[in-house]
Amino acid sequence: MTATLLKGAPPGSVGYAVPSCWMDCETFIKWSQHFQQYVHASVEKKVLLILDNHASHRTLEVIDYARLHGIVILSLPPHISHKLQPLDKHFLAH
Repeated sequence: MTATLLKGAPPGSVGYAVPSCWMDCETFIKWSQHFQQYVHASVEKKVLLILDNHASHRTLEVIDYARLHGIVILSLPPHISHKLQPLDKHFLAH
């Protein structure tokens, strides 16, 4: 991970590089902690986080962290996120 990859990113952005090039559990926990710093979720003020069904998002450590901090995780069914993500779809206006 180099600073060049974050050039022009919003202030407070972080970047992580993983040798496999795929998200792993340790990196997702780091990302979750960064996410929590900005959304300030709590048990009283929950935040919904919609994720794909990647294995790194479905670990006991992630689930425990989310419950402790009031982050409600909604995991999309496997192999369907491309059909449900609004930015992956378009329509023509007549």
